[in-house]
Amino acid sequence: MMRRALALLLAPVAVAGGLVAGVLVMSEPEARVQAAACAGGPGSLTVTGVPGGTVAGYTGEQLANAAAIVRTGQALGVDARGQAIGVMTAMGESSLVAVDHGDAAGPDSRGLFQQRANGLWGSYADRMDAVASATSFFHALLAVPGWETLPPTIAAHRVQHNADPYHYARWWDPALEVLAALAGAPVAGLAPGTGSLPCTGVSPLGPVVGGWTLPADGRLSSGFGRRGNPTGEGEQLHAGLDLAAACDTAIVAAGAGIVVQAGAASGYGNLVAVDHGSGVVTRYAHMEAEDLTVVVGQSVATGQQLARVGSAGDSTGCHLHFEVLLDGVASDPLPFLAERGIDPR
Repeated sequence: MMRRALALLLAPVAVAGGLVAGVLVMSEPEARVQAAACAGGPGSLTVTGVPGGTVAGYTGEQLANAAAIVRTGQALGVDARGQAIGVMTAMGESSLVAVDHGDAAGPDSRGLFQQRANGLWGSYADRMDAVASATSFFHALLAVPGWETLPPTIAAHRVQHNADPYHYARWWDPALEVLAALAGAPVAGLAPGTGSLPCTGVSPLGPVVGGWTLPADGRLSSGFGRRGNPTGEGEQLHAGLDLAAACDTAIVAAGAGIVVQAGAASGYGNLVAVDHGSGVVTRYAHMEAEDLTVVVGQSVATGQQLARVGSAGDSTGCHLHFEVLLDGVASDPLPFLAERGIDPR
């Protein structure tokens, strides 16, 4: 699983990037990899020929099907990143073979993209045809909001709805190899090792003061302290602050650090926690699982996107619930941010 592949130990050890108070500092090579995920693409890729040998373990019919996917993407105006996502997805679904069967989860799935017989993907013949099935895939991909900046595996998941959003990431690098072989040259702007990384770069939502910034562009709707339970009865400690924002608004790291939690968390819905060292941890909650753009062990910079605003868990509407833990104890984020020159009000 790609989450495990990116996992890093938090014990203080000497590494190229260095560890400060148990938090990984992004090394120069790691920073280059993250930047590569956001590099500008070369426009649509043109197939110059189908290799006669083996490329990344794929041969003959498989490479011809990959070429059909790439050509279809080009005809639809899809850029090289989107074309690579198409090839990656077909690798993960069918090994680039138009299989005439499904599986236990989708017994009616057929073709390169294992498209279902639910009326959304055309006829049986369409689903078994490389060009028609790729056309359906790309139309669905282009309809995904912000697909260009999503991690490739998440963009594919938004179309395919696989049980594991990170299922496709392992095929990103082979897809790039195949694309390079079809184009006759390496594909500029697409880097291996970025199949689970967002193409968001670092875009702080406000001024960065002393290495800190606002975690989301939203209105302060509830502060820290005891309050009535909005989804139940009685009172409870509201252990953070709420920033009301539209669904899918970007959530970014308030400060640099390492992701120590990313996933389901009971009433939080889904939660991302970033350890900044010196006993400081920030937490971000109520996102949908498929809207997380980081994994445990990943180092992040101030302003780097972590997720998108949602309303999962104990929530009455789209907002970011933001917490600050100091030595493991929930603290009021307002004075913490104010001390760092950040005011969300």
